[in-house]
Amino acid sequence: MIDKECARKILEEKLAENLVIVDSYESPDAWCFGLGLINDDGKIMPLMGDSTIRISKETGEME
Repeated sequence: MIDKECARKILEEKLAENLVIVDSYESPDAWCFGLGLINDDGKIMPLMGDSTIRISKETGEME
């Protein structure tokens, strides 16, 4: 099983430099992370639409 910290590291390795994790929660089968965008001023801006990335607890793969 993949724990939350391992799932966070998996996602962080795949993110572009201007994307950050702004929140997280757990579903029965995945760790879920919401993303934000760092603008030119260094402020974190919310992304439009569903910005949630899900990492499978079983495989560690993005869903």
